[in-house]
Amino acid sequence: MVAGIAVATWISFGRHLFGIGGDLTIIYASTLGVIFAALLVFTGVAVGRTARRGFETRALTYVFLLASVVSGILLGLTLPDSTPRGLQTIISGNTEPGLGIAIGIANPLGVVGIATAIIALVLSIRDSRGRITLVESWSDEDDGALVDPA
Repeated sequence: MVAGIAVATWISFGRHLFGIGGDLTIIYASTLGVIFAALLVFTGVAVGRTARRGFETRALTYVFLLASVVSGILLGLTLPDSTPRGLQTIISGNTEPGLGIAIGIANPLGVVGIATAIIALVLSIRDSRGRITLVESWSDEDDGALVDPA
């Protein structure tokens, strides 16, 4: 949950740490920041619920969660902001061709980050409900109970 809030804050306000925050910050905070925060916090709640109920969170859930966090961090590096010197990103500043490349990468990173966060949320909710098994046990001890001694 803390990582989700940190990633959302990074996406929304990370450019201010580098002195290139601008007019688009409020838009990023109210859209991308809220979406990332909600998805990742709810995923964290579901993972916690899974542990409290004694179930196991599958590795695939963590993979998608990690992919979303990494995409969010990279998105924060490539999001452009409107400053008095023009559009700038953290990794390219306002110089071309880096600016164009960073802006071109930002959109797919946002889509991948949100999609993987949604998948992680769905998987974590499924994990918190436990798994249904068709066969309780495969041990020989149970076979003896099924045979009629008569």
